[in-house]
Amino acid sequence: MCAEQSGKKPPPDPPDPLDEAMFLSNGMKDIFDSHRPYGRSETGFLAGRSFHPAANIYETSDGLEITLDVPGVNREDVDLKVEGNRLTISGTRNFIKEQSDQDCVRIERRFGSFSRCFEVPSDVDREAISAKLENGVLTILVPRKRTSHEIKVESEGSE
Repeated sequence: MCAEQSGKKPPPDPPDPLDEAMFLSNGMKDIFDSHRPYGRSETGFLAGRSFHPAANIYETSDGLEITLDVPGVNREDVDLKVEGNRLTISGTRNFIKEQSDQDCVRIERRFGSFSRCFEVPSDVDREAISAKLENGVLTILVPRKRTSHEIKVESEGSE
């Protein structure tokens, strides 16, 4: 008996190996960067390096809700695109030098461009996808198309 017939939810899809590899790669970079005397340089070969915003995906009764942590990213610097069953979220977080009269000794915040791709179900309503950016969190609502509707059956004599 399959999980759908028993009334139980099927198990979630396994993690995307590419996302896991990127997470491991970023973690290793952070380890090596933290052992440099002054960390990354805003003008060195690591300047403008992209960052990888963390994401959570929730399944709701209406579809999917995807949240990404993108502090310091402006709304106009974010793009969403759906091609086939792939939702691509890309954008840029620009470097802002906070004190113009001081030399920077260490930069730990990542900046530059980012891109995340997620597979979405084939029954999503592409025209109804919406996104909002609030307090550094990008929330994307990916609704499913309504494939069924209730039909009332009336008796012959009723109006």
